[in-house]
This record gives sequence, C-alpha cells and structure tokens, in this order.
Amino acid sequence: MSKKSNGIDPKDIVIGIVNLFKGAISYTYYAGKESKYLSRAGKVNLLLFFAIAVVWSIKNTHFWTLHYFWPDIFTQQFVRNVGMMSWFAQFLPLGVLFFAITVYILGNRSISKIEGINSGFKRAGIKNAIGKHPFVKELTNLTPFRQKLLIDTEGVPAEEFESKRNYIRSCVNSQVEAIVEQDEPKFIELFLTKKLLPKKIAYANVSGKASKAGDFVVGQSYGRVVTQNLFDLPHMLVAGTTGMGKSYFLRQMVLNLLENTPNLQVFAIDLKEGITMRPFKDLPNVKVVKEISEASEVLEKIRAEMKERFKVLEKEGAELIDPVKHKRDPILVVIDECSLLYNPSKVSEIGKKAAQKAIEITDEIAKLSRAACIHLVLGTQKITKETVSTHIQENIEGRICFKVTSVQGSAMVVGTKIARDLPKIKGRAIAKFGVDVDEVQTPFIDKDEIKTKISAIGKRFEGKKKPHQQPLISDISYQEKSDKGDVADSSRPKVGPST
Repeated sequence: MSKKSNGIDPKDIVIGIVNLFKGAISYTYYAGKESKYLSRAGKVNLLLFFAIAVVWSIKNTHFWTLHYFWPDIFTQQFVRNVGMMSWFAQFLPLGVLFFAITVYILGNRSISKIEGINSGFKRAGIKNAIGKHPFVKELTNLTPFRQKLLIDTEGVPAEEFESKRNYIRSCVNSQVEAIVEQDEPKFIELFLTKKLLPKKIAYANVSGKASKAGDFVVGQSYGRVVTQNLFDLPHMLVAGTTGMGKSYFLRQMVLNLLENTPNLQVFAIDLKEGITMRPFKDLPNVKVVKEISEASEVLEKIRAEMKERFKVLEKEGAELIDPVKHKRDPILVVIDECSLLYNPSKVSEIGKKAAQKAIEITDEIAKLSRAACIHLVLGTQKITKETVSTHIQENIEGRICFKVTSVQGSAMVVGTKIARDLPKIKGRAIAKFGVDVDEVQTPFIDKDEIKTKISAIGKRFEGKKKPHQQPLISDISYQEKSDKGDVADSSRPKVGPST
C-alpha cells in the first residue's frame, strides 16, 4: 500500500503541481501569441488596467482595500508594516496578480477555442476506427480575425471534417474558411475567421488581382481574393441551381480572361439562345454557338486542331504547347448548361447523334487537351452521370459549386455536402482546386460595365487584318509583324470557320 499523508496520496500532489505548471506554461504561451494580434480597443483596455494597478498601489491603497474587506487577515499592523517598504515592493504582488490575470484572459481565448474544437469533434462523432477523436495540436493567430489550427487527425480522413463543417462552426462561433490536407496524412490545417463574407463583390474591385496571362478571379474568400490560372487547371466544372449566380460567374470569368490574355480564343457554346455569352458575340476572337448541330461541328474543329498540335509536339520533342514559340493560341471552350448539349430532350435523331458526338469529343478533349493548351469549362445546374459523364468528370480538377438543393448534388461536385449548406446568397459558392477548398463570394458586373470593357477589348482589333470570320489573335499579330518586314506564318491550322 502506498503511504498517504492525511488521506492524500503524495503522487496526486506531484501530478497536481505538474499539471498546474503545464497549464501555466500553456496559458503563457498562447497569451503571448494572442497579444500580437490584440485589437486597438484591447490594447487600450490593457494599458488602462495597468495604469489602475499602478495608481492603486501608491501609498499602500491596495492593501488598505484588502484590510477593509478582510480585516482579520490583512490587519492594520500588517498594512502599516508593508507601508514601511518601498513602492516597488508594495507594487510587486499587485503586478504579479495583474500579470496572472492578463495571461489568463489572453491565454483563455486560445485555450477555450482549442477546447471547443476538441469538444466539437467529439460531439460531431468524428473519430477513428478505435474510437479516438482528433485534437488540436497547434493554434496560430494569422490576423486579429483569422486563425490557423493544426489538427492531429488520428487517422480520420479530411472528407470527414468537411462533412462536419457546421458542427465545427457552431462550436467555435467562427466561420470555417478552409480545411487543407497536409503532406503528412496525420495532420490537416483548419482555417477559422470571425469575419463574414460580403453579400456582393464588385468586379472592378477585385479584377486587378488577376494580372497575368491565364489568370481570373474566382471570388472574395475570408481574408483574401481567390484567383486561379486557366493554364494550371486546365479544366473546370461550374454547377449550381438556377438564380444562384452560375451564369454571371461564367461571364465575368471569360471577361477577366479576355482582359488578361489578349491571344486567347474563346468558343462559347450557349444553348440558351446565347443569352449568357451574348455580350461577347461581336469580338473577333470569340465565337458564340447556339445550336446543337453547330456545337458538334465546332468541337470537331477543336479536336482537329488538338491533333495538329500533337503533331507539332511530336515533331519538336516538346511536352506542352508554347503559344508564342509554337504560334498556337490558347483555346478556351465554355459550355453553359451542358446538359442541354449532352442530354437533350425533344430533338431529332440528327440532334441526338450530334449530342452523342459532342460527348465523345468533350471526353477526348478533357483527357488529352492540356498538352495542347486547350481548356474546357462546363456549366450546369446539377451534376449527374446523365448530364456530365463520369469519364469527363474524372478529368476535371477545378470545381466551382453554387448553392444546390441536395447533399448528393453537392457531393458530386465538391465531395461533401458543404454546397448544400451555403446561405441563399446570389454569387456565394464553394471553390475547390485540388485540396484547397474555399467559400467565396464571386464578383458581379452589371450590363453597362461589361459593355464598356468588351468595347475596350474590341478596340485591340481595330485596323488589323481579319483573314477569317473567326481569326486567331496571334495570326493577326503575326500579320502585323509581316507588315513590318517579317514573314507571317500562313501554314498554321485555323480553328475558326472560314468565310
């Protein structure tokens, strides 16, 4: 039997002291981190608290106050004896108390959040096969409103955390900005923010964030503007229920790309009478297609161009088309409401054959076209095997999902139910590129502004020769060079239909 003193096990005393010491270190550590990102009001309150402590300690006032409340403990004789000591000696115990309270208040902000997260994991039922719950390994303040948590997953996959975002959000009273997988599978990073996303973002306020060729703005996320590069994707899927902003997003994305990438060819297949892409129809480097039969023909021409580019790569021993070196423009194929193309209803046999052909060509483009600098963006209200085949889906890494009405619809696009849980705000979406997942407010541009910007893009072509109804931008620029004495490249395959 172990020896006990007055019924208390000495080991318990040692354990208690150790735990107290660990707690003090933990609170001090997180208090130091919290102090770096105190708000202005927090800093003012802290200085005010310190000033009160200094003034209160003058002439032994704090001990006389203690005597007033506890005269049996802090006797008059005790207070007089202390009053004989220097001011610093009198202030020291009050300073220690001040420091301890400050450390507790600041450290408790992080400690409480960590405990809330850990508790949330348990309440949400996030655990591994043997019942162990994940826990917070480290918390880092990135800004006064934004934090990063390193989570030891205990073997729980990241998808499980994604599916329980709402539980985590409610436990810490913060928005879950992103859940990011790490190279080491044991850990994930959880980004939290106190700031709410705005309900509307003006295109003019964020478009400048996308500045180089191939860049476009995805939207405003928590603490940053999310951008992507078309050449890095290389394909993207955009989904969402009617009225949530899918078509507006496609329009501003095309505009952003045209502004940043002057030699970009855009083939916009818009079977809703060309309504979404109508503003671009007069640009010489954009072709808007409104009929299934014509869409099939255009896709066939793009496939032929893709094969020609493969011949160039084979001849030169290259892996990727360089638009400048190989004189082949980047090509963007945008198909809005692709379900109308791939799964049409009430069409003739000829229309059905054209639809089947479109599916086959799109599948081939999705698989092979990255090396050829040909990029695909599909827009649809919902994703099913019927609207977009699984073969095509498997080759599209970039995903944008506006609010959908079902868990299944959300899972098909971004892998979890998160898009179903989005607030009913037009333009609000989930952006998923690889392992990065962000909730974003996509930009909005009104009709007058888009007309002005498209007019500015059109002026680039004024006075230039247009050898085709759908010329290639770089063909025009090469022709310009020939006017200056250089030789234009006339052997290059032309994608657009000739007159």
